[in-house]
Amino acid sequence: MTTMVYEKSALGFNEFITDKRTLGVRERQVLLLVNGVRKLDDLEKFFKKELLVDTIRKLESEGYIQLPIEQQQQKNQQQAEHTNAFPVTLSFLDTPDTAEPICPAKLAAVKTILIEAADDYLGIMGRGIKAKIEACDNEDNLRQCVSSWHMAMRESKLGRESASFLMEQIHQTLENKIVDGDRSHHPAH
Repeated sequence: MTTMVYEKSALGFNEFITDKRTLGVRERQVLLLVNGVRKLDDLEKFFKKELLVDTIRKLESEGYIQLPIEQQQQKNQQQAEHTNAFPVTLSFLDTPDTAEPICPAKLAAVKTILIEAADDYLGIMGRGIKAKIEACDNEDNLRQCVSSWHMAMRESKLGRESASFLMEQIHQTLENKIVDGDRSHHPAH
């Protein structure tokens, strides 16, 4: 934590621009010294470590300071690596083993959705996942890809809002038993 560098958010800058004070004296002192360059251990020269850590946590949780984008991504990546140890299972992908093997058209369609979303929303962070998706050739692999892709999307600022919509699209693609151009609607059983 001590090598982390925080920067003021818009809310943090506002604290000094407007006449309205929302923070206590110590919080304002810490906020004033947070400048996107100073590391937390530099700030320890001015404040007791315990007080500093508590104040920084409070300022971050209330949105006065934030980690610069690069550090947020590193932090997200570390969290993602930690959470990937416990893969999330997505209920609709848990089809019984007796299910017929996935048809190549469906596999290709789902892979396209995943790859395009990885390009659009995950950027550099999505490279590893994209390589896995491209290499995947069966339903089990696909399930694993979808679950790590979904996790990355939820971690990503841009992807978060689109993740559930895209999951729905993937779900419908997999549920859709009609192959190729046959779009006629079969009555529900």
